[in-house]
Amino acid sequence: MKLVIDKDLVQKCGGGSSEYWFSYNDCTVKNISEIQDLDRPDDIGQTAYFVSLGLIPFISISNEEIMRAFVRFKGSKKLNDILQKVNSDNFIDTFWKYFNVYPELKEGLDEFAEKFIVERIAEWCSENNIEYEIAERLKERWRLRPL
Repeated sequence: MKLVIDKDLVQKCGGGSSEYWFSYNDCTVKNISEIQDLDRPDDIGQTAYFVSLGLIPFISISNEEIMRAFVRFKGSKKLNDILQKVNSDNFIDTFWKYFNVYPELKEGLDEFAEKFIVERIAEWCSENNIEYEIAERLKERWRLRPL
């Protein structure tokens, strides 16, 4: 079995959400609300119980991580120097202010984010010994619109 990295899977790890868990048993990603813990013994925590069932937390990628990578990829040295100094509490608001002013940031954010997330999922799979494949539809979109 392989984990198929497709558009639905990309949406499950974007935005820094930690509500999804990967199942080694059936190679799927499940919402934590779908996982029954009714049979969980009282002396074991929820995370330990999930791990005992062959589940691990699925990768979670924050908007800030995506935006910082986008600036490194497309931004000038000046812009990178400025935004590297911005702390996490203010980064997203600051990013959007610069996004609206700097022409080099105007195009490609959505495509970059999708590809960045897919690459991070692939890395996560490799780190966790999970076989995966990238859906042809995603690969085809990147061929049509290179970054």
